[in-house]
Amino acid sequence: MNDSNNSANKWTPKRIAAIIGIVVLVGMYIALLVLAFIFPANSFELFITAVGGTVGVTILIWLMIWVVGFFTGRHNVASLDAMTSDQDHDKYGNAYPRKPSGNIDTIIFDIGNVLVDFSWRQMLIRKGIPEELVEKIGDDTVRTDIWNEFDRGVMSHEEIVEKLCANSPEFSDYIHKGFDDFEGIVKLRSTSIPLIEGLKKAHYRVLVLSNFSKGAIDCNKKEMAFLEYVDGGILSYKDKVIKPDKEIYDLIVDRYGLDRSKCVFVDDTLKNVEGAKNAGIKAIVYKSLEQMMDEFKALGINRI
Repeated sequence: MNDSNNSANKWTPKRIAAIIGIVVLVGMYIALLVLAFIFPANSFELFITAVGGTVGVTILIWLMIWVVGFFTGRHNVASLDAMTSDQDHDKYGNAYPRKPSGNIDTIIFDIGNVLVDFSWRQMLIRKGIPEELVEKIGDDTVRTDIWNEFDRGVMSHEEIVEKLCANSPEFSDYIHKGFDDFEGIVKLRSTSIPLIEGLKKAHYRVLVLSNFSKGAIDCNKKEMAFLEYVDGGILSYKDKVIKPDKEIYDLIVDRYGLDRSKCVFVDDTLKNVEGAKNAGIKAIVYKSLEQMMDEFKALGINRI
């Protein structure tokens, strides 16, 4: 039984075409060699004919294989596409996306203090706010419920700053000086883009899900460069919904057609992690890159 199968497998279309090509070329070379001895004065012309014939027969065979592939829908050596060279192929050579091993296929990252540093303190100091006042101003701005309105994206930046000033009138001048624009409020971590690239090379989908303001995006293009590497995501100000509201987790699942059981969400804030878990998504509290990678490994996630 095995012997007959092996004999049958020898006569594949590719092998038949290769044999025909070899016979044609060898026959042509022999014929031209004989003619060169008979007509030595024309040996150069015969050499050029041999070269042209070799190229011509090769192109003809390539075209024959391409035509067969075109009409059968099978990927073959004549239809190789450099854009699929890093993908797996089925038994016909047709490319299909690789899937990561394990039970997770999508990693969803928070942004602030995960992919970038939330550097509001450094921003205030750089803008001339006295260091001894920074934490107090933070208590009256960044650590208030009003601050969430930047991320929700319903009110204008100017309106929110005025509300912060009204909430802390004694620091009004400093609040305007520090927060009228958000340039420098985030700092890209050197590990973020390599992390994303490594996960994508390992065939994971990488998304972001973050409470983030338009001002922080617009004023920090360079620091947000990692967004060019991810596969998409949700920035709260665009969709007017923030974590840990269940709606934002449902939104990313619906928008990207995710299987909740195959996703893991990473955030530095416990309540946001709990929000993801309540929405049926595995989640990790980010403490350090090493700790996160250890938890990834426990879930079967490996980057290249």
